[in-house]
Amino acid sequence: ADERKVRGPPSRPTKIFVNEAAHKRFRQSATEEEESRLPKCGDESDVGLFRALELLRQPLRFDELAGNGFGPQEHPARVSNVGGHWSTAKSGHVMRGGKHFVEFTITSDVSIRTLEVGVMRPVSLTDGIDLLADWNMSVNPIVSSRFKPVVGEKLRSQRTAKWGGSNFHCCAYHSYLGDCFWTDWENFHGASNWQGQVGLGESGTVGLLLDLNEGTLSIFKSGRRLGVLRNRLGGEYVWFVSVCSRCTIG
Repeated sequence: ADERKVRGPPSRPTKIFVNEAAHKRFRQSATEEEESRLPKCGDESDVGLFRALELLRQPLRFDELAGNGFGPQEHPARVSNVGGHWSTAKSGHVMRGGKHFVEFTITSDVSIRTLEVGVMRPVSLTDGIDLLADWNMSVNPIVSSRFKPVVGEKLRSQRTAKWGGSNFHCCAYHSYLGDCFWTDWENFHGASNWQGQVGLGESGTVGLLLDLNEGTLSIFKSGRRLGVLRNRLGGEYVWFVSVCSRCTIG
């Protein structure tokens, strides 16, 4: 008879050895800046922390696309919207501490009036949320329970302790006039008087600096710093773009 040994889970001594090895590799390779971006969460293992370091070093990409406005994704770091309903692309890289910067290049042959870029909680926009019944074919995480109660409830239900005490669950820069929009997925808010406010208008670049030490999100246009879009941010976030205009973002 062909007897095969079935391996069970690693023994406790093996787990301890692997965890200690991961701890050593993290301390030897992580820079001071990388360490500031990766504060250890609760009972997180050193293996998990080292994996987070590896993900931190990878190029930014859009890991979840929601909505029917995007064309075929030819590159993981770029999306093209053909116009119509709001659609959203978000990164899977979770930011939990320190400073993080991203710059999006937006190209279009029309005026870019309906595009938003910003940060949101690391939630799924599609798991258990129907595109037609819940989103009404328009996927934009700047949403409130007043207009889309089912969506708001399902997004809030994904909350974890890692979100911290801040209720700024989604915050975005709007391309048309440069307004700031934010929501806790219960109520929706907007501001059109932040210092440095200016719209995008046409093709160009928009940079975002998330400083989780200070709790701020700052905006840059074509390499020039405009100002602080929002403060009092805290907890975990990911980058996202929501768009209704015909354009390419990368």
